Amino acid sequence: MPDLLPDLLPPSTPRLLLRRWTEGDAEPFAAMNADPEVTRFVSAVADRAASDRLADYADGCFDRLGFGLSALERRDTGEFIGFTGLHRMRWYPEDVEIGWRLARSAWGQGFATEAARAWVEHARGLGLPRIISIVDPGNAASLAVTRKLGMVEGWRGEQEGRPHVVMLLTF
Repeated sequence: MPDLLPDLLPPSTPRLLLRRWTEGDAEPFAAMNADPEVTRFVSAVADRAASDRLADYADGCFDRLGFGLSALERRDTGEFIGFTGLHRMRWYPEDVEIGWRLARSAWGQGFATEAARAWVEHARGLGLPRIISIVDPGNAASLAVTRKLGMVEGWRGEQEGRPHVVMLLTF
């Protein structure tokens, strides 16, 4: 995977290092994606190969788009806990989506909101007119994060048999 390119990333937060992906992330990411509670509201990652492809996609966005889905590492423990960042979702290719996925051990501690806020500030500096977040309507935790970011409901839809709410933040 490419070397760290800090100019493509927002500044890290007091508790989290937002960084490019490394080979060492593959195993904990695959374990995270194998947890059915973690993948309950997103496309399930069935195996290690699929998890590795998702990590390659997440990091590859930096080279293709100038932003991407950064790995998240706890500063206090050095533990990989998931990802957050910006990308273009195939369902709405004209928009930039902010997304996140965290290991269950990192839930309920404000890490998703903390990292996503850093990405929102970074997105403001990119000159984007808005960002979206595509959320399963049953995912109360992610909907709460979007609201903490100042996002409002834009519309509801269904793609590939999956209902979703599109949350908007206009700059």
